Amino acid sequence: MTLIDLTVPWGGEVQPLDGHPRIHFESVTTHAKEGRSNTLVEFSIHTGTHIDSPYHFFPEAKTIDQIPLETFIGPALVVDLTDFGTERHAITLDNLLTAGIDALALQGLRVLLRTDWATFHWNQADLYTGNPYLAEDAAKWLADAGIVALGLDFAVDSEFPYPNHYVFLGREILLMENLINLGQVGNAPFTLVALPLRVVGGDGGPARVVAMLEDGVHD
Repeated sequence: MTLIDLTVPWGGEVQPLDGHPRIHFESVTTHAKEGRSNTLVEFSIHTGTHIDSPYHFFPEAKTIDQIPLETFIGPALVVDLTDFGTERHAITLDNLLTAGIDALALQGLRVLLRTDWATFHWNQADLYTGNPYLAEDAAKWLADAGIVALGLDFAVDSEFPYPNHYVFLGREILLMENLINLGQVGNAPFTLVALPLRVVGGDGGPARVVAMLEDGVHD
């Protein structure tokens, strides 16, 4: 079995959303002074690789600690959208269909959309300003296909009021954002492990996201 880490390195260099703090570390104890290291961290849940819970946009919906564990582990598929470029533009339903995916084959899967944007821009100032994003027709089509979760290596929405968050989170379809290294996974189905922190009342949680590939099966 091969494991591929789809998680952004977690540190101060990660580009946050506008208005959100950078990840900041502060020593509580140090090896030099107290003989051990302990660290205080300030960060926004929605920085780096993370998973949005429905509560992020719906005040009566489930928080991240209320989501069943089996939601975060299961069959997944990468959709290669690199032919459509990584500059700022809408990825449409026509683009998804041109990529060769069938709605009937997506039910029950965790679908990961690959452009390679975050792989090269996760620590760049244009992470949320120069990126591609999902068109509303594409978002509704994916939601109607019955997917369990949507993972992306680009922002799902282009601007406020963030309509695609409502499309997915309103149906309890989780959003796994700021993935990287999707190009290493291949085109065959695989097992995704995407476990967020069990944040009490959380509108999301930082997550370690890993693709588990059976050796000899994938491209």
